[in-house]
This record gives sequence, structure tokens and C-alpha cells, in this order.
Amino acid sequence: MRERRVGTFTLGIVLVIFGVLFLLQTFISELNYYFIFAMWPLILIMLGCEVLYYALNQKQIKYKYDFAAIIIIMMLVVFAMCMAGVDWVYQNAPKDYWFRI
Repeated sequence: MRERRVGTFTLGIVLVIFGVLFLLQTFISELNYYFIFAMWPLILIMLGCEVLYYALNQKQIKYKYDFAAIIIIMMLVVFAMCMAGVDWVYQNAPKDYWFRI
């Protein structure tokens, strides 16, 4: 019986989607971080769909949760949000704020 790790597919999709969104934000100033942050429930939806798919349709495949992939997803999202926050603070701070003595 084959074994499938649930969460690996979601990790790949999340990396692609959020990577593309952050890359687009770099080039398209109208795409703001608030929109990207508002999309975080997609991670839970995609992970839930993957779990349901393998629980209901794949009876011949034994599956287990890929907790490492799920932890990596959460760490990457938090890291990306922190980096976006730093970028937002840097862009919105007064011009002479960083050069005060």
C-alpha cells in the first residue's frame, strides 16, 4: 500500500501563490500588502481540501499528515508578513527618520 503525505501539495501551492503575490507587489504598487495578508485563509482552505480529498477518495492509499510541511508553511507566512511589515515601515517612515543621529 502506498503512503501519501498530506500537506506537501499545499506547501508547494502556497509557496507559488504567495511568492507570485509578493513578486507582483514589488512591480505593481497598486497591489498592497493588505490584500496579500487577507488571503491567508486560503492556506487553511487548501489544506482542508487536500485532507478531505485523501480521506474520502483515496481509500487504497494510506496517508499521514506532513507536519513538517505544515510548520514550514506557517513559518514562511509569518516570515513573509514580517518582511512586508518592515518594508511598509521603511516606505512610510519620514524621509529623515533613518538618518537621525
